[in-house]
Amino acid sequence: MASASPLSDAGPAPFLTLDLDWAPEHVLEDTRQLLEEAGLPVTIFVTHTSPAVAKLASLPGCEVGVHPNFLSGGAEEAVLARLLASFPGAVGVRCHALFYHSRLLPLFHRTGVRYFSNDLMFLHEALAPYYDWSGLVRLPIYWEDDVHCQYFDGAFEVDSLCLERPGLQIFNFHPVHLYLNTTSMDDYQAAKPALADPEAARACRRVGPGIRSLFLAFTRGVAGRSMGTLGQLAERYRAAHAFAGHTARRFAGTDPVPGVP
Repeated sequence: MASASPLSDAGPAPFLTLDLDWAPEHVLEDTRQLLEEAGLPVTIFVTHTSPAVAKLASLPGCEVGVHPNFLSGGAEEAVLARLLASFPGAVGVRCHALFYHSRLLPLFHRTGVRYFSNDLMFLHEALAPYYDWSGLVRLPIYWEDDVHCQYFDGAFEVDSLCLERPGLQIFNFHPVHLYLNTTSMDDYQAAKPALADPEAARACRRVGPGIRSLFLAFTRGVAGRSMGTLGQLAERYRAAHAFAGHTARRFAGTDPVPGVP
C-alpha cells in the first residue's frame, strides 16, 4: 500500500476517490476487486449502506466520506444526519451532482465535517487545498470520469490525465463507469435500465478503450508514488496552516450567527 506524504508545492500529488452513487451490489463487488488489485489508498464517498459497501470500506487504506443527495427533496440536515449516523467515522463530504450552496456550511461545521471536496477544476494546474471563508478545508477535484467522456469525446489515453502536471490531483471515478467501461454518457444511459440485473448488465459492458481501461492505466501510472486519503491530506493541511478567522468556531457552536437563518 502506498504511503501518505505532505503535499508538494512543486510536483504532482495524486489522490484516488470514488462516488458510489447507489451502484448495485455486483457493480460494487467489481470495483472492490479492482481496488484490491491496485493496492492504492482510496477515499470512497458513500450514498447508502449494503454488504458490498461494507466490504469496500474494509479494504486496507480505504477511507469513507459521505455523498449526500441534497437534490432529493428531503430536509438537508436529515439527509446528512442519516448518512453520518450510518458512517460515524466519516469526516469528509462531496455532494451528489456536486450541488452546493453556502448555507450548507454551518450544517457541515455543526456535524463535524472536516473537509469538503466538491469543486471540479478539470485538469487545472497547481491546485492545492485551501480554507474557505467558513474555515472548512476545501479539496478541489482535478479530474472526473464522466466529464472526461464528454470533454475528450472518445480519447482514453493515459497521457490525457497529465499525471506529471504539478499540484494537487484528486481523481474521481464512479463504480458504474468502471464496470461498464463507459466511453460516452450515451453508454451509461442505455445501460441504466439493465444495471440492477447482473446478467443483463454484463451484456452492456464494453471492450477496448474506455473508463475501465483508463483506470487501469492510471493505477499503473501512479504506482510507487506517495499517496494517501483525503482525510489525511486535510489534516496535514490543517496542521501546517492555521485558519485566521472566527467563522468555524461560530458555525460549530450553538449561538445564532448573524445573517444565517
